[in-house]
Amino acid sequence: MAFVVYYAQNAWKQREDVFSERRVKYGLDTLNEIKEHSKEFNGKNIIKVTDNIYVALGYALANSIMLIGPEGVVIVDTTESYKAAQEIFAEFRKITNKPVTDIIYTHNHQDHINGAKAFVEDESNPPNVWAHESITKALYLSFKGTTVAGYTRAMRQFGVFLPELSAGIGFGLKFGKSDSVHLEFIYPNKFVEGDRLDVTLAGIPLSIIHIPGETDDQIGVWLPGNKAFLCADDLYRAFPNLYAIRGTKPRALMQWVESMDKMIELEPELLVPSHTRPITKHETVMNILVEYRDAIQYVHDQTVRLINYGYDPDEIANIIRLPKSLEKNPYLREFYGTVKWSSKAVFTENIGWFSGDPVDLDPLTRTEKATKMVDLVGAEKLLQAAKQALDAEDFQWALELSSYVLRKNSENRAAKDIKVEALVALGSRQISLNGRNYYLTSALELSTDLKLTPPPAGKESLIMQYPIDYIMSAFSIRFKPEECVERNETLYLELSEPNSNHFVQLRNGVAIIRTKEPKQFDIKVSCTDSVWRDIILNKRMAVAAIAMGDMVIDGGALALKSFMDCFDSNIYYETR
Repeated sequence: MAFVVYYAQNAWKQREDVFSERRVKYGLDTLNEIKEHSKEFNGKNIIKVTDNIYVALGYALANSIMLIGPEGVVIVDTTESYKAAQEIFAEFRKITNKPVTDIIYTHNHQDHINGAKAFVEDESNPPNVWAHESITKALYLSFKGTTVAGYTRAMRQFGVFLPELSAGIGFGLKFGKSDSVHLEFIYPNKFVEGDRLDVTLAGIPLSIIHIPGETDDQIGVWLPGNKAFLCADDLYRAFPNLYAIRGTKPRALMQWVESMDKMIELEPELLVPSHTRPITKHETVMNILVEYRDAIQYVHDQTVRLINYGYDPDEIANIIRLPKSLEKNPYLREFYGTVKWSSKAVFTENIGWFSGDPVDLDPLTRTEKATKMVDLVGAEKLLQAAKQALDAEDFQWALELSSYVLRKNSENRAAKDIKVEALVALGSRQISLNGRNYYLTSALELSTDLKLTPPPAGKESLIMQYPIDYIMSAFSIRFKPEECVERNETLYLELSEPNSNHFVQLRNGVAIIRTKEPKQFDIKVSCTDSVWRDIILNKRMAVAAIAMGDMVIDGGALALKSFMDCFDSNIYYETR
């Protein structure tokens, strides 16, 4: 199609025109509603909530909040961008020159923690950094979890490479493009244990309350003097992201409901989210809290009810919808999460991945199914049916049919054209910015050479900032059994400055990471912590470190190289 040719040739030169023709055709009403909603945050503002509470909105995806006390300033959340945080702090400094005594991370998501160093004025006397104790588990997964897949999918969900419009709960994610990746996270040094900590920071009496919802480590801040609650990401002006399509474990909906109950019991007069605008007036705050809470429980309860009737996840997703009394609440409009995706997460949380239909016990892979479909029907007939589906505006069917052909032949131009058209049409009709961005970015990837791989700057920041235990844990998921399944040997890593010991044992196709010394080992490496981090980052070669006297290897450099060749050489992978 001429549209695809035009787009591929002009995507980077004229981004503001990307998909405009198709959006007009397929989703003008939706686009206008999104633009209206985006006025909530599409502009940089320092919002004065009270004389001592200020919110920076529109500088990045998340807000940064300043609390002014008699002895200093507390910063709650620091955005995902060091540059944005610097800009915010410059504006905060126009309001007060009091020192920043404390930083609070409401939870581990990068749009709340990456800009922390922008708020440090004296590196010899940095502020304390507070978080819930369970943040350590979440940060550990930055190395041990599905970080690469999560990054790729997050770039799609937030539409980082699309013309900036909105991300549903903020103007846009300031992370991902090589010129904006500057991670300046500070590892917390103060941890909140249990459900609540009453403390005075910068002379401000406040309570840090555990409110797990979007994350298990999430905390809110209660300011009794203002009757204000900082609710983090448990509420914003959009339907809650009860499941994130970028890839998360299912969020525990009833745990989220319990956290909403904690807020309701406080009866706040002011509600200050970490996304979208503060909410004032006691009656308004309470009504929004109650209806938001009840919507979450409704999705949970009705999904479980329909599971017991025997419906599968896709059927439930197409049956369930909010009652009209909740649906009309502007804070429950599906600009971010959706009821459909949420119900599927509840299904998985309660009963697992299996739908109950024996067809799904051992299904064909997508490629196997596509090959059989093409062989059975023929590529030309499938594409003819896909084109007819496009003309009939049956875009999902057009997407599925064209995808069959592309699975069999990834270079089929006609199939690509139809799939791009279907993706654009589906994305343009999405009220959820997550869905819209995911569809349109997928079309962008298919029609250009865009590759969504993490930029090196992000990797280096992680390696240099996080505890060495986290970094070593990643060896287990980087091990390549297809090349080293028969290996049975152990590496002993002795680090100094600071001192720590680590053991990596290869056995039965797995890499076992320990700190307790095994009965024997085959290779011993001694160096400083910083030298080892440089080795991992490929900033130094082991042979060069040995020559400079910065590393000692018992067992030989060749043995170490052979051992390390059993692991993916980069913490990030090339994505499919």
